[in-house]
Amino acid sequence: MISIQQNLSELEKSHKLRTMALECYVAAIANMAHYAVDLDAAITAPHRLHLSNLGAELAEASPEALTESRSTLRGLLRDYRDRASKYLCGLRNQLSSTAQALREMVDGLAQCDTDHHGKTGAALVRLREIAGSPEGVPVRAPMEAAVSAVEQSLEQMRRQHRFTIAQMQTEIRLLHNRIDSLEAAASTDEASQMSNRRFLAEYLRATFAEGACFLILKMRGLAEARVRFGVGIADEVLATFGRRLRNTVPKEGVIGRWGEQDFLAIVPAAAKPSDGAIIKQFAGHLSMPYACMIEGKVVRVPMVVTAECMAFPPGTPADQIHSRVTEAFQS
Repeated sequence: MISIQQNLSELEKSHKLRTMALECYVAAIANMAHYAVDLDAAITAPHRLHLSNLGAELAEASPEALTESRSTLRGLLRDYRDRASKYLCGLRNQLSSTAQALREMVDGLAQCDTDHHGKTGAALVRLREIAGSPEGVPVRAPMEAAVSAVEQSLEQMRRQHRFTIAQMQTEIRLLHNRIDSLEAAASTDEASQMSNRRFLAEYLRATFAEGACFLILKMRGLAEARVRFGVGIADEVLATFGRRLRNTVPKEGVIGRWGEQDFLAIVPAAAKPSDGAIIKQFAGHLSMPYACMIEGKVVRVPMVVTAECMAFPPGTPADQIHSRVTEAFQS
């Protein structure tokens, strides 16, 4: 009898845990929909609608439907990421074109200002010479007054012209700053503040094999830390890992996040750690426990990082480098 009661109690606890986990899952999907970055109504509105519908369907879903929902959720997030990236690239190109058009217009205005000022100045000098000559005595006074009035008007026009050009140059600088920020946002992983996979893929396709080597870094333990301690602690560990990695690789190297727990460092060939012991020491430094503050207590979160160095002979096609690096992360 006692055994049956205990089993019933355990079943009740399991049911409560499952219900709580389902509620958290549905709430997480609702939060994804609510906090999706507003880019364009045609992009964000359908994304939010799909997420909201998915959350509503999962509220009373079967275990099989919950399992299938993982791939559905990944597909929705991947589609939104691709659409957002395309939108940002288009906006960046549009801003770049606008900035270039403004710059050309400013250059044209400056050139016209110089040409017209020179011609007008020469004409006024000629008028003053005529007014000062014996032939100009009858009209000297009104001519000098007219020349002075024209010079004053020209000076006011020049000041207004310079002010307009200065305003346009300010707008161009602001546009370029906006372009830079969009480029940074499009090429940076938000959680780790490293270059994202999209940027790394473009960089790999433009890399010369003889000029660089590639460090394949795989972190294990981040997903477990997120489940055990929460997203905030996982992000803190990720930020600390990023600082350690930046301090470990040469300054001229490029580092980025390839996947959830996969990272890539591209360093100059002259600085590559060819010795296996150096690579092991490199991975050991990144695998040191990560200290985090949880409810006023310091908790050391264990991480395991493995490192592999890849180098390619001169003349290796960039597409082949990209394919080999991708295979290395998948293995």
